[in-house]
Amino acid sequence: MNVPIRENDPTELDRFKRDIDLVDYAERQGYQVRKEGKRGDWHQLEKDGEVLIVTRKADHQVYLNTGDDRDKGSVIDFAKTRGGNGHGLNLGQVRQQLREYLHDGPAPARVYAAPVDVSRLNALPVGDPDHERQQQEDRKTRLIAEVLGVNKELTDRSYLHGRGITDSTIDSPAFQGRIFTAQQNEHKNTAFPLYNEQGLASVEQKNEHYKNLLPLPKNGIWVSHPTQGKNTPVERVVVSESAIDSLSHYQLKHAQDPRNTLYVATSGTPTEAQVALIQRVIDKQEPKEIVLANDRDAGGRQFNMNYMNELHPARPLVPVADQEAYKEASRPVEWHATSDKYHTALKVSYRHDSAESGAAQVQQLTERVARMNGTQEAGPTIELEVQRSTERETVLRLSVAKADTAQLEVISQELYRQREQLRPEQERSQEAFIRVDYPQAKDWNRELELTAQGLSAEQIRAQAQLDEQQRAAERDQREQQRQAEYARSAAMERAEQETRRQYDERQRQQRIDDNSPESQAERQAEDRRFNQAMMGAAVADAGRQDAEQPFRSYRTEQEAAAHTAQFVHARDAGLVLLKEYINDNPPPTGRKVDEAEQAELRDQARFAARPAAADLPAAQAEVKVATWQIDELEPNTTGRAEAWKEILDNSGYSMQTSEIRSTMDAQGIRRAEFDMTYRNDQPDIAIIHAIVTNTNARAEAGREQYVGVRVAESEADQAARQAAAEVAPIQPHNRDRSLDVAEKPPLEASAGAPGSEKQIVIKVDEPAITPGERGQAEAVQAAIIDSGAKAGDIQSTTAADGIRHSEMKVTYRTDQPELSRISHTLDAVAEQPGSHVVEHSSDQAERRELSKSQEVATPARNTEITR
Repeated sequence: MNVPIRENDPTELDRFKRDIDLVDYAERQGYQVRKEGKRGDWHQLEKDGEVLIVTRKADHQVYLNTGDDRDKGSVIDFAKTRGGNGHGLNLGQVRQQLREYLHDGPAPARVYAAPVDVSRLNALPVGDPDHERQQQEDRKTRLIAEVLGVNKELTDRSYLHGRGITDSTIDSPAFQGRIFTAQQNEHKNTAFPLYNEQGLASVEQKNEHYKNLLPLPKNGIWVSHPTQGKNTPVERVVVSESAIDSLSHYQLKHAQDPRNTLYVATSGTPTEAQVALIQRVIDKQEPKEIVLANDRDAGGRQFNMNYMNELHPARPLVPVADQEAYKEASRPVEWHATSDKYHTALKVSYRHDSAESGAAQVQQLTERVARMNGTQEAGPTIELEVQRSTERETVLRLSVAKADTAQLEVISQELYRQREQLRPEQERSQEAFIRVDYPQAKDWNRELELTAQGLSAEQIRAQAQLDEQQRAAERDQREQQRQAEYARSAAMERAEQETRRQYDERQRQQRIDDNSPESQAERQAEDRRFNQAMMGAAVADAGRQDAEQPFRSYRTEQEAAAHTAQFVHARDAGLVLLKEYINDNPPPTGRKVDEAEQAELRDQARFAARPAAADLPAAQAEVKVATWQIDELEPNTTGRAEAWKEILDNSGYSMQTSEIRSTMDAQGIRRAEFDMTYRNDQPDIAIIHAIVTNTNARAEAGREQYVGVRVAESEADQAARQAAAEVAPIQPHNRDRSLDVAEKPPLEASAGAPGSEKQIVIKVDEPAITPGERGQAEAVQAAIIDSGAKAGDIQSTTAADGIRHSEMKVTYRTDQPELSRISHTLDAVAEQPGSHVVEHSSDQAERRELSKSQEVATPARNTEITR
């Protein structure tokens, strides 16, 4: 069979990537080029404070959002994320928009300078880890070289002077070679290099209303020289959030305490790699004191709590086999602080020799928290919860509002002292090793600014309170604006719901009117005319073929009524299935796959050879084939084609489907297809025709559920099916006749037929549980299995709000002897708070009906089950 060219041909996406200049396309969306590489191999674009870096990858351009590492990719991703006035576009809409761009005439292809010689790298085998590491190292070197240039020096001090940093501070031996000027085109920024054990790791750039950290792994720290010059013994290490804070702290404090000091900054929130690197600095320099000079806010206090747990005096090296390793001190107590938008939490872990000693430690901490809560005018502020307790370990969680983070810091300082007491004597620090030094203002640079204005310490503290009040007022204003926007959205949603309610009410009233005695009589008359016309045509046809062939008649009026009811039910069942399966409940999108399944998909994703037409039995010579082509909407997902195939297989119509064939493109998009076979002489051909034509029409109209779906066939097959559908005995109607008076066939008529397998999904939402604990999802799974149904593995994720979302697949057969127990169990699960049974309405009705019949047939067994 000749399949026409696909509207969503994957090669079209590759052509978009190659032919569309991403920089020009972004400029047409309002972005402006602010910087570009000397060889033209990268561009920096900005719009409304958003900064994008556009570079080249293989034969097309890619972009990266410096403020969001999830926002990156090709022109396809750019258009998909930013289209629709910022609301995003689906893949079909992206295709349409990029087609229009090419139709309008794209910009001339951007000429890139020849890349640097990479012949040595190209000689390495593909997939060689050395090759990958060298590529990453070359990228890092290129990005840093573009910022710092060839001659690294500080030529512009205007930004530092604007922040109150004096020349005497800048010229101190501590900061020589640690601050540079980054100049790209006409722009000049102050650059602070970050280092790790391998050398230069990244660069942070700052200027008035500008801050940028290169898009590289944050595994380096800004570190000064000792204040007394290179290679001098360090007595103290000062850790802060930014290099500007380090310079400010030096300018404010060093004259009063001129001990030889090393300054370290993390350029914002410290990563795990940065904390480990700071400990390596301590191991090497062996200082007597660590000063935590972070901001006076909830974030700075959180950093200090974690530093107190992680940083230790210099560790000795001990031999391990043929190597050496740092010897860690014992940790009888550990803690870690985390925060969300409104709260700060402190997780505390005690390690002890017995459950009794653990209980004593918990009691001591509980009493301390009770004393602190008792001193608060507004009532208790600290919540304490014991999360886990064993013979050797006890884990607690303390939580406060963000404004009360200082209370958790007090507790962490007590835990720090307690840990020193619990350690063996040879591991204890002889004096306080970690000290917290807070600025009187929000941060050290703000204190430097207020000090330069001549304010006293008391006046600085007062101004800091005013600053905080102003920030709080600004936060409240933003929150009020957000609430107002939410209220407007809620009002629009309510108006839309009311419109839908009124529409549903009109539809309900229409159904009532349609089922009035007058309407029923009119429909019965219409059916009689239809049947008479059909029988007349049959008589005429029989007369032409064989004049003696008898015309079908009914022996009784009851037989005629029963046949009419069967016909009406068959027609209406088809309409209901068409409406529920294809319109109201479209198939779900693909599910995410893990790396192992992704690799398997890539290995197996290839179009299987179709059976030759000559292999079909002669009796099926009139079988027609339509190919369903279904694309996933997101990379590395699967399951969308399987969902559509299941809908068609379970619809009850005479069509049949083949196995699924698939491919996967370079972007990880899975493209699948399967064949649907049918015959034009089947009574339900008109409904099959409606399914195919409706699917294509809705896909072409851009309906969200149908994006990436298309039914391909030859024009001859389509025309033949159209002609057969027009004269088919079962015709689709626009009116839902599921409420007609005509009775449906009794259930007993099909009692001897074999059962079918049903599949449902159960979702459970509950508070997160600790590993090894049995939650509500596990209890539901056990109940389902005990009832006689099959339950798959539980797939769980935990959201940021601490709610565990679980999902499991459940299957059963309608001819199972345990169906009654299964049905009761499913209904009980559906009524349980937090549990939701995702089941098709027709399957649910069939399950309950069969369950009732089973209970009537076997009352004794049912009594035994429910007892």
